[in-house]
Amino acid sequence: MRSIAFNNPLVRRLRVATHRFARREDGAAYTLSYVMVVPVYALLICLVIETCMMLTAKLGTVYAAYAAVRSASAWSSHTTWDKAKKKAEKAAYQAMTPFASGTQPKAFGAPSIPTLDSGAFVGAYEVYADQKVSAKYLLSKYDYATRHVRVKIDGPPTDSAANLTAKVTYDFPFNVPGIGMLLGTKVGGRYYYRITSEATMPSEVPQKEDNTWTNSIGIGYGQLE
Repeated sequence: MRSIAFNNPLVRRLRVATHRFARREDGAAYTLSYVMVVPVYALLICLVIETCMMLTAKLGTVYAAYAAVRSASAWSSHTTWDKAKKKAEKAAYQAMTPFASGTQPKAFGAPSIPTLDSGAFVGAYEVYADQKVSAKYLLSKYDYATRHVRVKIDGPPTDSAANLTAKVTYDFPFNVPGIGMLLGTKVGGRYYYRITSEATMPSEVPQKEDNTWTNSIGIGYGQLE
């Protein structure tokens, strides 16, 4: 039965054509050049994608810096400076969450656990968002923002005319290790690129008629917190 199959004219022609194709070297030089170019081309495409994501994260840090300094300016006269800075940090985390990575694993693979702040953020998102993502993904983004966003604000303001400046730093994670080796810094087994933005805003502390500064909201209610 096997000899009949091998003696079939169609099978013989197919075997001859296969052997002839395997022995031919026509076009091998062109194929080699394509094979050598493809990895470089793929790396270039990944570089374009990663840099576009970095530019998006840069926009996020600009907005987060504005949110932080705006919060510090509004709260600097309504509470203590330490609490005002905490509120500024929280504002930066919330502003950076849409731009933060939601796919980076935590240490030991532990899932993101909702906290009071993150739970309130997700609750507000569920109420106001039209096209919702999963709560797990949103928690991962908020958790990454809290771990990789740093806020620095010098203060408290010395007078009503003083300016406040917030500096926000974000560790952008690379998803392609080859691009991370070219542009990033290796920390804890992963490659990151540090993105920094600053925002300055006049202090909004209340002032008396003689232009002196007072740490109250100016209408007799005192501090809110």
